[in-house]
Amino acid sequence: MPVSPELMMIGLGALAVLAAFPGVLTMVRGASEAHRLDDRLERSSEKPVMAKPSTPRGEGWMAQALSSFGKRSAPGDAEEVGAARSKLMQAGFPHKNAASWYYAARFICVVVPQVVLLIALPYIQKMDLPGYTPILVSMFLAVGGLALPGIYVDRKIEARRLACSAGFPDMMDLLVACVEAGLSLDAAVSRVAEELETRHAVLAENLHKISLELRAGRSRRAAWRSFADRIGLEEAGALATMLRQSEEMGTSLGHTLRIFSRDMRRRRILIAEEKAMALPAKMTVPLIVFVFPVLLGVLILPAVFRFQTVFAAT
Repeated sequence: MPVSPELMMIGLGALAVLAAFPGVLTMVRGASEAHRLDDRLERSSEKPVMAKPSTPRGEGWMAQALSSFGKRSAPGDAEEVGAARSKLMQAGFPHKNAASWYYAARFICVVVPQVVLLIALPYIQKMDLPGYTPILVSMFLAVGGLALPGIYVDRKIEARRLACSAGFPDMMDLLVACVEAGLSLDAAVSRVAEELETRHAVLAENLHKISLELRAGRSRRAAWRSFADRIGLEEAGALATMLRQSEEMGTSLGHTLRIFSRDMRRRRILIAEEKAMALPAKMTVPLIVFVFPVLLGVLILPAVFRFQTVFAAT
């Protein structure tokens, strides 16, 4: 039974409303919780609240609108927002409003394609397509729009993690050279960050952040732990733990870094050997698919041609 365009538009409109309902509900809940918190703070505080500046420096009206919209559409769970902020920091988005922009992007990626599909529905009806095609397209756009920002952030995290993993042994070698030359660990970090700016920019950026945190008065233990959390490498976590233990036990920092650097070089060699040993297994499928048919044709075609000649003569 064919579906009329009016019913199809009503169905797509209802589907778009259902897709946007969780975000709207979260926005309303977040706004109500923020309003209750503001009322509670106003009642408990006797001092007048200073008015916030209307336009922060370095942000345009669009960035402010996205930030305000993202704060209202963010979930009320502080742990979930903290986890999203940590992932965005690992992906290279350390801005204070990055989490708000992320949730605003998720909401926009879900709702805007549904509205565009609803507008384009009369043109889709003119094509020779099944009646359920717009509904399938709407579901696909909703799922894709919800997952697209997370996929983009995950790819950014993986790319930065690979870049940090490739430059981590070089960073350790430079740290050992600087410490054994007489520099302190803090000065060595600043010097190594300058040396790695051209080749390993991601590591250099994170090392500069360590220097800034140490100058601001943060403890060395917390600064290195924050460094390990930002780049998300197991080696960085081991380095932070090793530096903490070296500081607590009073062992030689240069000797400790040298041992750790030697382990990093061995790890790099083992990874290269693992990739080299896995190469024959990976080349098996291309050889079977591409080389074997050509080789088989070269070997069999002369015999086939000879058989055709013999049968034609007889």
